[in-house]
Amino acid sequence: MIKNILLLLVLLSAFLISKADTIPTILFGTNTEYGGQIIKLYKYANYITKTKELLACDTVSTVGEFELSYIQNETLLITLPLGIYESVLFTEPGKKYHVVLPPDQPKTKGDVLNPFFQPVQVYLGINNADSLELNFMIAEFNELYHNYIDSNYHHIFQNPKSSSVDNVIQKISARYTDNKNQFFKDYREYKYAWLKYVSYMRDYRYVIREYYHNKPFLYQNPAYMDLFSQLFTNYLSFYATTKEGRRIYSDIAFAKSPTYVKQTFANNMVLINDTLQELVLLKGLHDAFYSKDFPTANLLMTLDSVVMSSKIQVHKSIAQSVREKVLQARSGYEAPQFELRDMNGVFRHSKEFLANYVYLNFISIESFTCQQDLELLKGLYEKHKSDFMMVSICIDDDFSKTVELFKEKGYDWMLLSYRTQKSVVEDYNVRSYPSYYLLNPEGLLSLSPALSPGENFELQFFRLIQAQKRKQRY
Repeated sequence: MIKNILLLLVLLSAFLISKADTIPTILFGTNTEYGGQIIKLYKYANYITKTKELLACDTVSTVGEFELSYIQNETLLITLPLGIYESVLFTEPGKKYHVVLPPDQPKTKGDVLNPFFQPVQVYLGINNADSLELNFMIAEFNELYHNYIDSNYHHIFQNPKSSSVDNVIQKISARYTDNKNQFFKDYREYKYAWLKYVSYMRDYRYVIREYYHNKPFLYQNPAYMDLFSQLFTNYLSFYATTKEGRRIYSDIAFAKSPTYVKQTFANNMVLINDTLQELVLLKGLHDAFYSKDFPTANLLMTLDSVVMSSKIQVHKSIAQSVREKVLQARSGYEAPQFELRDMNGVFRHSKEFLANYVYLNFISIESFTCQQDLELLKGLYEKHKSDFMMVSICIDDDFSKTVELFKEKGYDWMLLSYRTQKSVVEDYNVRSYPSYYLLNPEGLLSLSPALSPGENFELQFFRLIQAQKRKQRY
């Protein structure tokens, strides 16, 4: 009888947990300033690539009402881009949040054209929050934590004393002794660990052993992943210089084997956990694509091996995300596709350009540099229209002005508007305007980025053609 009751309780508990996973998290509110706008909510797919994944979107009603609903099975940090702001909020599964949006302040054209523009990060206000609400507690904790760092910067980083740092940690912790929220507890623990590590606890092996060996893997806790990133930035390049890791280069450059890499990791006694080894490898592969200490093709093969061999779904997803990020708009790989309207309102797909070289450029007629380059592009187009196509993608919201300018100035090449697929800017990693790319007849990026017409793209193009002809001969 007791066994049957226990079994019933277990089944009931499992049912309630599974049901909780299907209860949507909801953000709702009212702000007439955003009437008619589409707002989109994202989460970080992972904290290695920092790739954002769309969770929900809604069109704000004419009276300013909106509701964003999505399913989550763990606490997440969500982001809501709104003009010059990036609003953030920690959301817990199945909860409703009556949120307050910041004032509607769209990006200016200067913001859009500025390659160094960074949105202002703000917490979303919550109307139905109390003092124990997770965001309230994290905001309060962060204020105490960062005020201490700001006030004691010299002593923390130049002349650290463990007793001083530990006393402050104990003092802050005393405020939350009765708090039972596990996410908040973990968040504080790894924030403290980061502070200890950068001040007096500078032995990275000790920190790994204390905070990552036989500990839960908190992939969606930013404090956990921030410390992880600090410990393992460019780790493959670093580890290859150590006695224990001297085989790392050959494990990747020749064997292209995650198994061999893990065996070499295991020479370091704090990296004997298989799951931790694999996560460190993923972070290491991501960073290695930018350090250029390893052959790119071999890094890709090692990454693909992780996708195929890993038994951990989160790691498979991270590996695929790393692959997509590092190959995005990379020379030698497939050019991102697009379908955009031309001057006559006709949709033109990038597949139409196959069998031709395409000199692709992103422009704004409000940029003085773009205006100068358009005149140079005109001369280049008239001279080489039989050698390559020229396609300009306009990022101005008033496309009609650009169309008028093209007609007035006699710019005869293809002009497209980005408005129906604004993601094309991110797909090509465009950071400034104008930006240039060269697509080959197979739809691959031959030059990413390419030189501008004023930087002698003409010479760069013909050198590329000559090099390809030599390859074909031999």
